[in-house]
Amino acid sequence: MLKSIAFALSAMFLIAVATPNTAQAAPILTQELLVDGESFGILSIDLDKADEFGTVFEWHKFEMFGLEMGEIFSFEVQFDPENIMAGFTFFSFDVNDAFDWFAFQGFWDIAYQEGFIDVFDVDSGEVITWGSFELGKAHLVSEPAALFLMLGAVGGLLLRRRKA
Repeated sequence: MLKSIAFALSAMFLIAVATPNTAQAAPILTQELLVDGESFGILSIDLDKADEFGTVFEWHKFEMFGLEMGEIFSFEVQFDPENIMAGFTFFSFDVNDAFDWFAFQGFWDIAYQEGFIDVFDVDSGEVITWGSFELGKAHLVSEPAALFLMLGAVGGLLLRRRKA
């Protein structure tokens, strides 16, 4: 029993020491894009990329309608650095999906509590659809913390398995 605990602690220590500095990244702020309460997209930003005013010009993850966003023509997100959990206060985008099938333009502003989006066919330039959307609750996740939590759970399961 003591061997198992010592092994688990030493393994966690070695993982913590061997982890590269890039894993010490800032938390990731994520919000869902919603239409009538149903999710159609997700936007995540790395808070490490923000300036002192809470403005970010690139995303960590941006998906809409099941498509990963690719080419950026214009992208900006703002949040309140004093109240990160309040989520985004503004964002605007003009992007194409990774396959270059669709173009998406839109914005969301806290003053309106609503955003607007236009979806275009890249080849023809015709509008496919347009509408309004709102944002879901903000979620803050620290990637390194999630990694260590997962490693701790795996270690716990291994110890439990040895015990049984």
